[in-house]
Amino acid sequence: MTPPSADDVPTAPRTPAHARLRRVLALDAAGMIVFGLVYLLASGRLAPLLGVGDKPVLTAGGLMLVIGAGVALLATRADPPAAPVRIVVVTGIVWVAASAASLALDWWDTTTVGTVWTVLQAVSVSVFTVLQLAALRGRT
Repeated sequence: MTPPSADDVPTAPRTPAHARLRRVLALDAAGMIVFGLVYLLASGRLAPLLGVGDKPVLTAGGLMLVIGAGVALLATRADPPAAPVRIVVVTGIVWVAASAASLALDWWDTTTVGTVWTVLQAVSVSVFTVLQLAALRGRT
């Protein structure tokens, strides 16, 4: 009996890089749209819980909704163009930097829940940013 060759060993199917990119963009868009709507519809309850006023919650919700819609549109493309994806990546980096600055410089008088939420949101945005950048680089 001969040992199996490399050709005999089953491998996981490879997903084309553009399909991975589309999937990451779609998941990011879905999260942004859902949380943007929650922020817009429940700002009166969220603002005191987070320790910020209604205006920052409404602003964040509106931004998330608009950006999420743009990212969702980008995710529908069979092969999303690199330049708009880079804009999404840069937007994520700016969001994370602004979140970190807001905590470090104490821009808001956030509650403990607000501080934890800001960190969690920045971490999730960081993860999507890294995944999008990796998928974009893997495509070329």
